[in-house]
Amino acid sequence: MRITLIVGLFLSTLLSVTASAQVTLKKGAVVYTGSAANTTAPATINEKKVRASTPEWQKITDEGIDPQSARGKQLITRMNSRISQAVESIADAESKDMVTRRKDLKDDRGRTVIDLTSKVVAKIKE
Repeated sequence: MRITLIVGLFLSTLLSVTASAQVTLKKGAVVYTGSAANTTAPATINEKKVRASTPEWQKITDEGIDPQSARGKQLITRMNSRISQAVESIADAESKDMVTRRKDLKDDRGRTVIDLTSKVVAKIKE
């Protein structure tokens, strides 16, 4: 009886620690780096602002390039690579283990979630 109680307390403690180590994301969420399943330090970015700061997106909009065209797809691929590299660099520098779009974070489970948009934009513009 005593062992069962101890095991039960251990399992409930383990489950509560595991549950608190994650966040909930909306369906179809974009995670730039990390995982919602084991994050302890999540962060977000404003995808539209970050995208608008890239030279590839500026070219698409300035020249009226169709994003679905072959040229548009090439530019978007380069843009996404540039964004991913910048996000990973800033997340590492800021000790953030998951970065997602701001609108995709549904539940932060009481964690402090900072917005890295301005730092990612600055990194892209370097």
